[in-house]
Order: sequence, then structure tokens, then C-alpha cells
Amino acid sequence: MATQMEPLITNERAKREWDYIVAKVGEERARAAIAQIPGNRRPYPLNIARVLGIRFPESVTNPPASREVALKHLEEIRKKFFRSPS
Repeated sequence: MATQMEPLITNERAKREWDYIVAKVGEERARAAIAQIPGNRRPYPLNIARVLGIRFPESVTNPPASREVALKHLEEIRKKFFRSPS
């Protein structure tokens, strides 16, 4: 059983997952689920969601990229494929 009563938020995706869990069941119930995580599993939001029987929608696990991020990736692709000859 997990002894830590705080969720492990290690990146932006984990933050979105934790926020989704709290929106679905409330913070009190979400934190109570941490104590129910079986074995030596750590309190990552995914493990908490499993205890609660929650499945994350695609918008939480893989949200669309912002315009700025998309433009940055396109620029990187252009640099790779359209280099000026040396």
C-alpha cells in the first residue's frame, strides 16, 4: 500500500491527469484512493485513476498542441528538409 498521501506530479501530463481525477471525484476521494494503491506502486495519477476505475479521455492524455508548439515543430522540419546546399 502507498504511504505517501500526495500524488506524484512529475510532468504536465501528470498534472492534467490529477486535475481530471479531482474534477471527477473530488480532492478528498482522490487523496483517499492513494492509500488504496496496491503493492509498492507509487502514487502517480494513473495508479490513482486505476484504483478509482477512471479512464482518461484522449484530451487529457494527448491534448492538441498549441499553435506555437505546432509552428516550432514545423520550423524544425523545414530546417531538416530544406537546408540550403553547402
